[in-house]
Amino acid sequence: MRVKELGSRPVPSTIRDLVSRMVRGRGAAEVVVRRQIPYWQEQDWVQQGNVYSGSYHTPYGAFTGWIEHRGGNIINFFIYDPPNVLQQSSHWACFQDQGQGWYLVHMGRRPADVSSGIMSIERLITEAFGG
Repeated sequence: MRVKELGSRPVPSTIRDLVSRMVRGRGAAEVVVRRQIPYWQEQDWVQQGNVYSGSYHTPYGAFTGWIEHRGGNIINFFIYDPPNVLQQSSHWACFQDQGQGWYLVHMGRRPADVSSGIMSIERLITEAFGG
């Protein structure tokens, strides 16, 4: 079979862009909207001045706590009667007894805000349970 070339012309830009996106996998950038409600509010913590009260929620239960935000990134996190499983955890040294069942949770790296501190403590508790 013989092929005879009759001529050529450029591909329209709309078709070229479409094929380019399909081949390279490029498309319009997707905008990701940041969470509008802070995590502490989603988890029903209550703020009164610089003090927050609520519970650290995990798949293994909820544990009462309170938080004192002293300004900037100086935030103290407390938990009441932490679960016994934490005593076998390598993080138990981070729990400092304050008396009457309350423990100050010392963190090696200070959380940037109240929400990230709550999430860190919830993750620590969950890991202690083996989750």
